[in-house]
Amino acid sequence: MKKSLLYKLLALLAALTLVAAACGNDDDDEGASAPAPAATEEPMDDAEPMDDEEPMDDGEPMDDAEPMDDEEPMDDEEPMDDEEPMDDGEMAASRTWGAYTYEIDFEPSTRGVTDDTVRLGAMTQDALYGGFTDGINARLGRANRDGELPGGRTVELVEYKDDGSDPQTNFEGARSMVENDEVFGIMVTSAVSLPQTTDYLAENQVPFTGWGFMPGFCAPNDWGFGFNGCLSGFAFGVEGADPLVSVQNIWYDFFGTEDIQVGIFNSDDDAGRAGHALYENLWAGKLAFNDFVPTQTAGGITDPTRFVNTVLEHEPDLVILSTDFAGAITLKATIAASGYEGPVADYLTYVPGLPGSSPDLGQALEGGYAVTQVPPLDDSEPAIQQLLADYEAVGAFPGFGSLVGYWSADLMIQMIAAAGEDLNTASFYQAVNIDGFETTQQSGGLGPVKWPADHVVAPDCTGMVQVVDADYVVAHPFVCYGDPGR
Repeated sequence: MKKSLLYKLLALLAALTLVAAACGNDDDDEGASAPAPAATEEPMDDAEPMDDEEPMDDGEPMDDAEPMDDEEPMDDEEPMDDEEPMDDGEMAASRTWGAYTYEIDFEPSTRGVTDDTVRLGAMTQDALYGGFTDGINARLGRANRDGELPGGRTVELVEYKDDGSDPQTNFEGARSMVENDEVFGIMVTSAVSLPQTTDYLAENQVPFTGWGFMPGFCAPNDWGFGFNGCLSGFAFGVEGADPLVSVQNIWYDFFGTEDIQVGIFNSDDDAGRAGHALYENLWAGKLAFNDFVPTQTAGGITDPTRFVNTVLEHEPDLVILSTDFAGAITLKATIAASGYEGPVADYLTYVPGLPGSSPDLGQALEGGYAVTQVPPLDDSEPAIQQLLADYEAVGAFPGFGSLVGYWSADLMIQMIAAAGEDLNTASFYQAVNIDGFETTQQSGGLGPVKWPADHVVAPDCTGMVQVVDADYVVAHPFVCYGDPGR
């Protein structure tokens, strides 16, 4: 996958918190398009029809010559038979969703699974997602206290690696955790988890969870599971993927109308140029301006006056800062000081605790908005009450990186539990990709993700916060704009 394509992905995501600035320094060309080990053109076997509640995509109907046998329907309650262990000749279970077919065509492995424990690993960029393991430990701790895994197993985080924003370190870290630490799965969020890493994990049947903005979380990779689905599918040309509409719809909700004029500042780099093109299409006819600003790596915004003047000249209803972190801070402060009264929003500055960390930062962010793809910490919501209790139990604080870790671990726990007591790589794959799987969340949590559908699409959920008196308050509740029937 070429560097410019990775940049385009990061630009298209509505809430890629703190990633855009770091990706501007990535000079790596590593990786190629992910292979499709589980995507074939083989039709669905008569003996393994789809569940009635999850019909085949209209574009791929069942062959009339091979009808479903009315007298022998597949029982929703009949999982893989434990008394007939699968071998190469019996692994025929398959599931078709859209253009992709999922089937168990590999030898089951119990790597990382004992009678008592499931071993997991974690990897991220500390520079961007500090506290990642705090969130993981908070969620794994509850799973162990509440006995969430079948068979009385506990789950253990046996290794954590910081990839230092280096693609080769990311790859070597993943390989070490699989081959040396023998982990069952990995929780990973990193802008340098390139196909060389995620292809390796898929080839070795290692499930990995995380923030789904990298290509490994999308089809044809069938072992990557984003806690918010495949965010990058449309940007990467995944067949059947839809564009994320939340970046637009949340503002229509906010204003109560689609009749708005929008001004946008983009970072002057590959990511910003891709974003500029996206906004030209997305906000067609509604753009007051769609301009560029220098990135921090190119010297930053030394004189914001001309950008402020652009806002005052055009007077849009809304200003969106699709810039790096430093640019968002600078422009928020100066546009607010200019007397402009409309909302100024970015995708980067929802970092719990940040506004109160220093008077200067608090003042720069005061009154501004941030759009987020993780639920805001509204402690009136049951899911957030539970999350805060989980953090308190391990003595941790829910900063942004740790929230990414928390939701990554939550997804991993739920999928492992769905695989049942006889856990191995095949029973996991069967439960999630073939039988079909959907997460459950309390009110105020993430939107539900579903597989195999969300290897292609995403629930497209987002919320918005505003800084008021050096603290974040919810300006728009977390809501999902994607198709709930996926």
